[in-house]
Amino acid sequence: MQTMKIFFIKPLLLLLTLLSISWHLHAQTPYAVSEAELTVSGTSTLHNWTMTTQSAQGEAMIRLENRDLECIQQLVVTVRSETLKSGKSGMDNNAYKALKTKKNPEISFKLKQIKSIEKQADYLQVQATGILEVAGSAQPITLIAQAFPTTEAIRFTGEKTLSMTDFEVEPPSFMMGTIKTGNEITLHFDITFNAK
Repeated sequence: MQTMKIFFIKPLLLLLTLLSISWHLHAQTPYAVSEAELTVSGTSTLHNWTMTTQSAQGEAMIRLENRDLECIQQLVVTVRSETLKSGKSGMDNNAYKALKTKKNPEISFKLKQIKSIEKQADYLQVQATGILEVAGSAQPITLIAQAFPTTEAIRFTGEKTLSMTDFEVEPPSFMMGTIKTGNEITLHFDITFNAK
């Protein structure tokens, strides 16, 4: 009878050990934004313009194996709209009014799905879909980012061209409407996540 118990217990312990190892190998690690720079650029009837912030918060669940990106299960990044600055207070105030920052103080991106991860010479190219919320309007977008993983962190860079009116944002105007901004803007992002 003792032999029978050992006969069944040993394989069971081996199976549980293998499952535990497998779970640890495939477990997601929590990450948080450690550095960020986001720039919104566009045009106007007078000159081109940019607004930049280095203030962003975010969390993600990521699996890295030997500095390779295996999986991103969750990722959320938020930016307080009024941290975006152009260096000109009049332009900033008009932008905040257009973004309805009093009612909707944050811009956010929430990952929905990783469509592909392709190895390039010096980086990984990641194509993802998600929901971008601007001025209280949430819209699905597709992003292509360059990912630079290390053992403890991963940096994402890229850009996305958007239309303000897609998010129900009226392009700001100045000087009683004599200077108007273009509808199309480009979002440049450079965000680093570190393991918690």
